[in-house]
Amino acid sequence: MKSVFEHIAAKSRAFNERPLFTHLRDTSIDPCERLRFVPFSAHFILTFADLSHFFFMEPAPRDRYEELINIQLSEEASHWKWFLADLTTLGHDPTLRFTDALRFVWSDATVKTRKLAYDICRLSAGLSSLEKLVLVHTLEATGRVAFEAAVPAGRAAGAQLKRNLVFFGPHHLEMEMQHTLEDEDTHKELESIAIDEPMRARLFAVVDRVFDSFNDFVDESYECAKSGRGFEKVNTEAHVA
Repeated sequence: MKSVFEHIAAKSRAFNERPLFTHLRDTSIDPCERLRFVPFSAHFILTFADLSHFFFMEPAPRDRYEELINIQLSEEASHWKWFLADLTTLGHDPTLRFTDALRFVWSDATVKTRKLAYDICRLSAGLSSLEKLVLVHTLEATGRVAFEAAVPAGRAAGAQLKRNLVFFGPHHLEMEMQHTLEDEDTHKELESIAIDEPMRARLFAVVDRVFDSFNDFVDESYECAKSGRGFEKVNTEAHVA
């Protein structure tokens, strides 16, 4: 399994170079402007909570891999609430008609963001417990990259607004680093697992598909951040396939 973790690390380094993360690290831009994409990611953040509960967690885990999946996702179960709190802090909490809110979430601007959740749902179907664990670990890796880029902007925005951010603040990143899958002993335990070449290929494919979908997601988020679009500027017609 060590080669799988090395592959995740290599994909993470490439992911870290996406334009959104360069944008988030650009201290010449107002921190609240750097975080302007945040409302556009709402569909994935909230849907991921459902995916974790309905697709990934096992009520009666059958092996060590499923136990680790349950532990990891339990540790993240309430993080979506932090996201909602940050929307308010950042001023992205306008009063809208319910239909307008739905049009925003399902607008042309968020097609790839919404597709990300469905891609993960489709990818998770039929996976073995080890494959699903690698899927969850890869999701964790993308989050680590994103939060390491976003937290400095979140910290600066909090200082500017005189109210700390939570989801995009240092507390969330600290919690991510303390997850069970990040524990050194757990990592060594997983690295020592022997896998044959066909399984290695399947696990590499899972990692690649996750990162491909996340690349589309963060590139769309970057376009939203750079466009200056807000709730009032998004196409008012919902884009439902």
